[in-house]
Amino acid sequence: MKKIVLFFAITIALGTTLHAQQNTNMQQAWKSYLKDSVKVADPMIDSFMAIRTQYQPQMRQIFMDQSSSMDDKKTKMQGLRTEMETRYKSAGFTSEQIQKIHAHEDEMRAQMMSRRNGGGSGQ
Repeated sequence: MKKIVLFFAITIALGTTLHAQQNTNMQQAWKSYLKDSVKVADPMIDSFMAIRTQYQPQMRQIFMDQSSSMDDKKTKMQGLRTEMETRYKSAGFTSEQIQKIHAHEDEMRAQMMSRRNGGGSGQ
């Protein structure tokens, strides 16, 4: 019994560590993208990350909701996207920068869906 409990404790700890590492990697990737491709200064990157962090739980909840259709999810996500866009504009992002951010989000979403549906190469 002690071995089973220890096994589950280790599994949970590893899962938590891997999730935190993925989150850190994703944040670093966004920061690099914003700095290199969108040409955003560090203070605005911090604003972007704060806005994104605030909306991330809501986006995850919509995405994970098994009772909603894909159309409902798209509608809800579009509402959040509009709210985030308003916040980005108030933080000083230009329309062109916001378009680049949305294009990058769409590209990442397509890659994720491709992997999820077995169409990815795992790279």
